[in-house]
Amino acid sequence: MDLLEYQAKQLFQQVDIPVLPSQSISHPKELKNLLIPYPIVLKSQVLASGRAKFGGVKFVENTIDAIAAAQYIFNLQIEGEYPEVILAEARYDAENELFLAIMLDYTLKKPVLLGSSCGGIHIDTLLENLQTCVIEDTFSPFYARRLVKQMGLSGNSIASVSKIFEKMYHLFIEYDLDAIEINPLGVNNNGEVMALDGKIRINDYALNRHPKLLASFTQENINNSSPSFKLLKIDESSNLAVISDSVDVGIFTLNGLLNKGQKTNSYYVISSENKENQEESLNNIFADIFNNEQIKVVLINIINQWNLAEFFVEKIKQFYPLEIITKLPRSEDRADRATGLRLFDNKNQVKRQSFPTVRKVHWILRSISAKDSIDPTQLTGLPCELINDFESSIEIISSIN
Repeated sequence: MDLLEYQAKQLFQQVDIPVLPSQSISHPKELKNLLIPYPIVLKSQVLASGRAKFGGVKFVENTIDAIAAAQYIFNLQIEGEYPEVILAEARYDAENELFLAIMLDYTLKKPVLLGSSCGGIHIDTLLENLQTCVIEDTFSPFYARRLVKQMGLSGNSIASVSKIFEKMYHLFIEYDLDAIEINPLGVNNNGEVMALDGKIRINDYALNRHPKLLASFTQENINNSSPSFKLLKIDESSNLAVISDSVDVGIFTLNGLLNKGQKTNSYYVISSENKENQEESLNNIFADIFNNEQIKVVLINIINQWNLAEFFVEKIKQFYPLEIITKLPRSEDRADRATGLRLFDNKNQVKRQSFPTVRKVHWILRSISAKDSIDPTQLTGLPCELINDFESSIEIISSIN
């Protein structure tokens, strides 16, 4: 699981890696009550690289400029990703910028320290000056000092930068990280340092060992998510999506899946407090799932307040009406369509309404009260299974994968 910059800096603070005063912003109007003195920098909180190059980093001098810049950043797509949060941060004048990182080398099966005396956005220059140091056995400050000297640093910078490496390594081991990076680490003329940007990747299989960490960032990401439904993107390589009607149930589900080696692509939570808004939320969730071609399996694990399971069954029926599943061969008199297919009744070939978002997704529905409220015959012919226990859902997911 990759953390956003502001989340990584929260972990930095736990081990006293210095970071600037900052405030996360979920709407431009929040800048009217900003607690940080100007001038500030506004940074798009997305996982994509090259934020500054694409315009996702803005320096501003006052509130009016900050609101205008925030509105621009919130509507700026960077590599297909829009920010749900912007980080407002104090300005810092660095005399030098460094690159520091620790990564797990899966070939060597050992951590590797990486450092460059040329940090920042100029990647070619950074790589030309990159130094590495493999941690052969137990970590020692010796490794950090040796790498810092290889980077060409001198004076007070040797001690201060070495200390940052030690603190980064503590986080690396404490939270089972795949990678931790500070780029840039600002250094002033007194040798004092400041983490100006940071990235952290937590090993997915280790998340179950850190439930408080997962719960913290899951809840935070969900709170800053879409108003119609709450979404947490976790691992884009996975083909599994999870839907729940409770954050607690969702965290239990994600941890349970991780314990069995199952990664999750996306987690959706739908509020069960307002029955009137549920259908709109479900429409948006289904649209988001169908728009993500990576998702092949959806686990719906719900408490089932307001008979929410019935909503899901009806919604699945809307997308998979039994009489329109067959796709006919292309013929000369058939006009091109955006989706490339037309849907027909199997018996009389009468043209039916087309559903451009229809594609095969396997749905697994588990609910505390679903067994009592849903007749299994309602699911006949649909790509949906009704199950009673969580272990069975994991077995089904494993068999599909």
